[in-house]
Amino acid sequence: MKLNGKIAIITGAGKGIGREAALAIAAEGATVAAVARTQSNLDETVRMIRDKGGCAISLSHDLTIGSEVQAMVDTVIETYGRIDILINNAGGYPSEIYKNIEHQAIKLWEWSEDQWDQIIKTNLRIPFLCMNKILPIMIQQRSGKVVSVSSRMGRIASQMGAYAVAKGGIITMTKTAAIQTQEYGIQVNAVSPGIVDTPGQRVYNHSVGQDDISMGSAADVAQAILYLLCDAPKAMNGQSIDLFTTV
Repeated sequence: MKLNGKIAIITGAGKGIGREAALAIAAEGATVAAVARTQSNLDETVRMIRDKGGCAISLSHDLTIGSEVQAMVDTVIETYGRIDILINNAGGYPSEIYKNIEHQAIKLWEWSEDQWDQIIKTNLRIPFLCMNKILPIMIQQRSGKVVSVSSRMGRIASQMGAYAVAKGGIITMTKTAAIQTQEYGIQVNAVSPGIVDTPGQRVYNHSVGQDDISMGSAADVAQAILYLLCDAPKAMNGQSIDLFTTV
């Protein structure tokens, strides 16, 4: 197993891409700290890992709050003594943002300040806080791997407003972190999926009248994450793997 003995923190691990990533990483021998807000979802993820012979714990935290992120990190260090892998997956597009909007693209002038801040906080502040607290540990270890989940919306011209801005920010933050940590033996990369079949995506699709749209697989995204953790060359740093078709 390629990740035997490694300690991995996976945010947004209660469902969707995060759960699939947790299952895939645990199957390669890593011990998984599954993190999200909803304890019941985390319990199911941990149960699925343990049923397959893997090791996992659940940690319920609001990762938009710096002290909560620090508490999560402290628990993992106190329990295992190190952090080898960080998967920045937590994020989303809350339904209250786009309810009562009859079209998919919310124009910049239609956003309220609170709506904009909520999306940025959920999708960009969380990965920043996690890297802010965990990279110093990896630097001290002189090893570690970070994979963040961006989006197609962060890679191409998009009308998705704050969400696209946040996901584009993840890609730039990935490049910055890679430059700043490469001398310590740390790899920082990202994956940029297209539309992926997750519970949250299905809710969004229904709200905008796109129930029949073609979607990719969360398991495929997890396999791309696993490639970056296990098989990517050391020179592959500060990159984003696109998981969508361009024409």
